[in-house]
Amino acid sequence: MNSRNLLLAGALAACATAHADVTVNTTTSGKASIMNVGGDGANYIKGKRMRTDSMVGGRSVSLIIDIDNLRFVELDDKKKSATITPLASIADELAKVGVGAMQATLTKTAQSKTVSGMPCTVHDIRVTLPFTPVGEPGQGMDMNMVLSGTVCLSASAPGLADYQGFYRAAADSGFIFGNPAVAKSPTGAAQARAYAGLTKKMAEAGMALESHVTISAIGDNPMSAMMGKLAASDITTVVTKVEVGDVPADRFDVPVGYKVKTQK
Repeated sequence: MNSRNLLLAGALAACATAHADVTVNTTTSGKASIMNVGGDGANYIKGKRMRTDSMVGGRSVSLIIDIDNLRFVELDDKKKSATITPLASIADELAKVGVGAMQATLTKTAQSKTVSGMPCTVHDIRVTLPFTPVGEPGQGMDMNMVLSGTVCLSASAPGLADYQGFYRAAADSGFIFGNPAVAKSPTGAAQARAYAGLTKKMAEAGMALESHVTISAIGDNPMSAMMGKLAASDITTVVTKVEVGDVPADRFDVPVGYKVKTQK
């Protein structure tokens, strides 16, 4: 093999090893708004696609974020159905929330720990988002949505570069993380936008191996008390295993024979 071919072979090998699929297994407990969440889950990342398998309200849910095609795909294995939600269909509701007044802080602490054999550093997290359920401020219903807690971030977890690459691409494209149907309500859109902003900051610092997050609504009017009850969430998630290796491409497709519904 001549020198030119050696260089070409080396370049191709570098490209082949530069990216790897990542599987992150988790255990979650707690309550998200008025729905209990808990059980084992998994996140599969392959390039600009991520599939999340989790337990919500006692049922198994699979959600695919497809950045290239700007869509969410929710799979219901029990009903053999798929719901496709274009990102554009929730863009208006997310835009109403705005980002100018949102404050998201990620503060590194001196505490470090080991989670599932991987080192991580504890960070304090807090997101404050001005919010009003009527869409326009100054109507006596203004309040703040507050997400706070801790997250332990690892800068040396397996597959970190591809993990960060996905979240960076998702943030640049305006994606949220979770069921897009939630973002069609003012409260849900506020929470989703706040969490997306925080997720971007966390991914830049490392892979989240453990988190404890609470969500609340704070204000000095009667509506804030009601919204506080609706928004109240307390969720703990722990990563149990991280693997780097091929994830089959068809895991991100709608299975053959599933009934497909596209949201408008």
